[in-house]
Amino acid sequence: MPRLVLVPVLALTAATLTGCALLGGGETAGPASASATEHSPPPAATEASPTPSETSASSGVEVPTRVIDLAEHGSYGVVTLDLDEWDVRVDWPDDPDGTDLAEYIADHPGIAVLTNAGIFSEDLSPGGLLVADGEELRALNLADGYGNFHLKPNAVFEIRDDGTAAVVDSTAYDPAGVAQATQSGPALLLSGEVHPLFTEGSENTALRTGVGVSPDGGTVYLAITRTYVNLWDFAVMFRDELGVEDALYLDGQISQLWVSGAPEPTSYLGPYAGVIAAYPR
Repeated sequence: MPRLVLVPVLALTAATLTGCALLGGGETAGPASASATEHSPPPAATEASPTPSETSASSGVEVPTRVIDLAEHGSYGVVTLDLDEWDVRVDWPDDPDGTDLAEYIADHPGIAVLTNAGIFSEDLSPGGLLVADGEELRALNLADGYGNFHLKPNAVFEIRDDGTAAVVDSTAYDPAGVAQATQSGPALLLSGEVHPLFTEGSENTALRTGVGVSPDGGTVYLAITRTYVNLWDFAVMFRDELGVEDALYLDGQISQLWVSGAPEPTSYLGPYAGVIAAYPR
């Protein structure tokens, strides 16, 4: 099952981030998945004063991280990846036992950022499209169904051969020139517009991860919530705080966003299917 958690985004202490990360159920991509109803928030975790960034133990470079606190609208850990400086890839090892993040890190020297790439099915396969190094490992999924993946419009996060990134409506996806891609849902933002089915002030809250792309396609933002938030607030954070016009919900409740220098991801919340990984250039 897909899950959402966060292993400390560098700047945060392990206690704060892991406190959020270890909570949660999950969602599946197929008809057997849970409905969009999510869980009541736990008692608030103790906050810590973050530093702007921390040196990557694997790469010797600084991984740009920050915390965005928006009071009742949520607290977020954000990793900013300038594609001139970072190589962002999508991968799916297709292991019958799923993808363990700690094992993946051990097998990929120099890796500096890692998160599970979108909602996946109970058989530990991606819920939709996945392209790794130009090879389509899983086909685009435009089927209707239950759960967040099928809350249309959903979208594809892609890295192109020209070195730019995008988040596009799944129905508009064009495979030409795509080097890396993962499909998930729902889309948080498309052309600056919040998903039409999100409700401002909704009490449907959860821990969440997402990915957004700068309007010029040159920067990728990976975000994980440090508190339970609704989808409206998550989308608006990408738009108003990061200047993003297109963003995609990756997963909820058991996802992890790991940054080099933080404790290794926990196996308790996995295994997963596909991953998004970043390496310094």
